[in-house]
Amino acid sequence: MVVSLFTIGGLAMATLAPISALAGCCWSPAAPMSQAREGHTATPLGNGDVLVVGGSSDGSLVNLINGAELYDARTNQWSPAGSMQYPRFGHTATLLPDGRVLVAGGITSTGHATTTAELYDPATRRWSPAGGMAVQRYFHTATLLKNGKVLVTGGQNAGGYVARTELYDPSTNTWSPSASMDAGYFGSTATLLQDGRVLVAGGETLGDGRAELYDPGTNRWSNAGIMRRTGHTATLLENGKVLVAGGNTSSAQLYDPATDQWSDTAPMMVARVSHVATLLADGRVLVTGGGSYIGQTQVWLSSAEVYDPNANRWDPGGCMADSRWAHTATLLADNRVLVTGGWVPSENGGRSLTGAELLEGASGGGPFGPATCPTVSVPQAANASPSTPPSAVTVSSPPPTISTRSRSSPSQPPIATLLATVTGYPAALALAGLGAIVVAGIVLLWRRRRRRSF
Repeated sequence: MVVSLFTIGGLAMATLAPISALAGCCWSPAAPMSQAREGHTATPLGNGDVLVVGGSSDGSLVNLINGAELYDARTNQWSPAGSMQYPRFGHTATLLPDGRVLVAGGITSTGHATTTAELYDPATRRWSPAGGMAVQRYFHTATLLKNGKVLVTGGQNAGGYVARTELYDPSTNTWSPSASMDAGYFGSTATLLQDGRVLVAGGETLGDGRAELYDPGTNRWSNAGIMRRTGHTATLLENGKVLVAGGNTSSAQLYDPATDQWSDTAPMMVARVSHVATLLADGRVLVTGGGSYIGQTQVWLSSAEVYDPNANRWDPGGCMADSRWAHTATLLADNRVLVTGGWVPSENGGRSLTGAELLEGASGGGPFGPATCPTVSVPQAANASPSTPPSAVTVSSPPPTISTRSRSSPSQPPIATLLATVTGYPAALALAGLGAIVVAGIVLLWRRRRRRSF
């Protein structure tokens, strides 16, 4: 595959050639949020609204958000949804059977992971305390079990990767310990299977990289085979299998609970990390955005693609208006998909997004957009002429990887990330002036340590 690189005003752009269109046929702008967010959560409520909570307004841990807002798909309008007691980033948000939303953990304005949890009541638009977990954690998982309780697993805190798990009982508003996993995991996925068990897969770990199965009936964990990925997605398909896709790769795998086996499936059209996967109403899986590499160039993607389980094939899913990662993509009651926020690089280091987009007509089968989309890369040399003719490079595979074995405290200031170990990535960024190099280095490396991916 061949790509073209060119610069506009010092910002490097890249496109996969040939370009079919600059925008997908079925993507359209939605009303923007009231403030920029990345690393937030988006939860569909029973009344059709979407609750967006927390995140960072500028990609740092300084300007974290405690406010929430509601998107009304019927009117395409946002409205305030109150404020949590604590700002949060890297938290979880889980819709409970009674319609309330449990928000747990994350990093707060102290720079540390928290044990606190809060409940949002859509009927009153008010927040209330939800007790406290026993363990501080961020970038953990939270899964609603069939018995109505919420299983929280993994994450990280100042002590490293977390193996301990906990259960939240909405009927008593209390937390209790559950069996520990074999190892701690940071940035793993947790998928509720049709039989009520929970599959935890991938993420950064000091263990052997196995996936694990939790059985709520016995409160026991079991080995579910080796599955080493970070920055991936996991989606339960209608046939009961779990699709795991991406994570510094284009490859995808299927987990079959009936046989407890992993198998390879069709790879994505492009390697992705920190993307988002959404199960569509017709049973297909939409993947949006994320990061990738073109040769040695790190890029952020505006493209989407769709996996068809029946055909074992990925189809183009059109182009969003913005390249983005750390965003959300939520299936609405009318079968449209709402994408909100995220982060994209810019000449001053990067910015969080207020923008939102809607994918119309996602259900119905077949491709619904062009196969190629524009991407945004790390800012390049400011003295590069915008009229410089594009140069073709070949995509290399696999892409460079980032070393993420550090177990340092999340309260560590961003400047310390300049000392992070990076493998396979250019040591210097060709930017104008030492100040620009420092800013870009802080942003990029701090973001990598936080996400343990890309």
